[in-house]
Amino acid sequence: MATTCRISPIRALAAPRAHQALVVMALLWSAMAVSALCRPLLPIDETRYVSVAWEMWVGHHFWVPVMNGAPYADKPPLLFWLIHAGWALFGVNAWWPRLISPLASLLALVQLYRIARGLGYAPAQARWAPLVLLTLLLWQLYSGALMFDVLLSACLLGAITPLVSGAFDARRALACGLWLGAALLAKGPVALVTFLPILATSPWWRAEPLSGAQWRRALGALGLGSALLLGWALTAAWAGGGEFARMLLWGQTVDRLHDSMAHARPWWWYLPWLVVLLFPWSLWPSAWPGLPRRRHQRLAWFWVLPALVVFSLISGKQVHYLMPMLPGVALLVMDRLTRPSWSGSASLKPASLKPVALALAGLGVAVLGALVFGVGAVDTTLISPFGAVLLIGLGALLWYQPARNTLATARTLAVACTASVVVVVQVMLFPLWQRESVTGPAELIGSLQREGVPVAYVGGNYQATFQFAGRLRTPLVPVSDSHALCRFRTAHPKGWAVGRTRTLTPWLEGHAPRRTFLYRSGTLVVLPIGTDVRPNASEGCP
Repeated sequence: MATTCRISPIRALAAPRAHQALVVMALLWSAMAVSALCRPLLPIDETRYVSVAWEMWVGHHFWVPVMNGAPYADKPPLLFWLIHAGWALFGVNAWWPRLISPLASLLALVQLYRIARGLGYAPAQARWAPLVLLTLLLWQLYSGALMFDVLLSACLLGAITPLVSGAFDARRALACGLWLGAALLAKGPVALVTFLPILATSPWWRAEPLSGAQWRRALGALGLGSALLLGWALTAAWAGGGEFARMLLWGQTVDRLHDSMAHARPWWWYLPWLVVLLFPWSLWPSAWPGLPRRRHQRLAWFWVLPALVVFSLISGKQVHYLMPMLPGVALLVMDRLTRPSWSGSASLKPASLKPVALALAGLGVAVLGALVFGVGAVDTTLISPFGAVLLIGLGALLWYQPARNTLATARTLAVACTASVVVVVQVMLFPLWQRESVTGPAELIGSLQREGVPVAYVGGNYQATFQFAGRLRTPLVPVSDSHALCRFRTAHPKGWAVGRTRTLTPWLEGHAPRRTFLYRSGTLVVLPIGTDVRPNASEGCP
């Protein structure tokens, strides 16, 4: 029978003390969390999800997600339930939804450390896995976003942890099944794309392969997780009505697969993105993983490669679909960084950081060049040149950073690149966030609704953008064109409308009172649309 491989601790020269590593990770995580709290919720995705939670909250629809007054079948309810839990404790607020992804990220870091320890890595080595994960560019960006992917990854890590080592007894099987159920309730069956290959390949990476009884418990855990999702889906389909049931049980599987086939991206689409998404470690040769030589090293490869192949074969692709495989990437990088400490290699000299420094400085130079030479083609009001200068400065500092041992240099790289992300998000893009905020128009719409004034959204496909920010209790009336707006005016002579300037141009020729707001790359206008306000005659309104 195979035994667990015990890996010797890292030499004192090459690793920080435990409290130093924890301080570094705490500072980096805090910087990411504060960055998430300091920007507004962004349309369309973040404002949509918080508005779904808001409509569920005010309408007491805690089982069936609701958007614009209608059942919302696109996503399972776990994220919305977590928002409700925070609102129940702290009252309705805007900061709690922003904290959910940072807290899920923190949970994922703890679970990943436990997995590394379960694989036999010493504590000083295992601490590098969460540090690497925390500093991956894709993970940093989405750890501050109100979306489902980091939450899904944290729940998957919870399901994988009981499988890694030791006897897979009933208690561990129960924990695995509950975490898997949470992952399925976070984003649906896509969670199985990562979990099933890890479970199926466990005989090749576990120190002690599962026995027959343990396999039955593992299948029971899989059944428990699936039952949790099906239990919610079937009862929600019954409560939400026929159309919601069709969309939930059929439209989110067969129809979505058909739509992805109709909007296909090539199978290799993810490959060039990997260099960017795995930055900075993708540009530092000292972090590039080698082939697995020991049993405990195989898990990371089984974690990453099957998921990447499956997602590449599915024609519908988005970069954040790869989020659940990032903890496996972190294990690969951690193993490579700490390998000299147990392999007996005498050389701890790291590779040069200059490729990473060039990437940071090059981004800053490119932004400055666009601001200077792209006038007319680039909206220069959306980017701060000061942020680009800071980014060039960080690249220069990293360029001249003296080479020490591998792990000390890796800590420097982690801190510098986290600082660079904060500079980009909080300094360079600060003007853009002001244009992304929907607070101003949403509060105006809310005051109109409280006065009993009906409001229409002109432009079609309204994604509940203003519901939470304005604390709206009535959905806006979506109208797709000027003719539908004319019909709205006839039905609601005292009504108002909100939409982009380009959509409402015919109505702006009169002298009606209106409010305008800078919004994204254009202007949002809110104005009365009653019978005393006439549009351009070509619109054909009475």
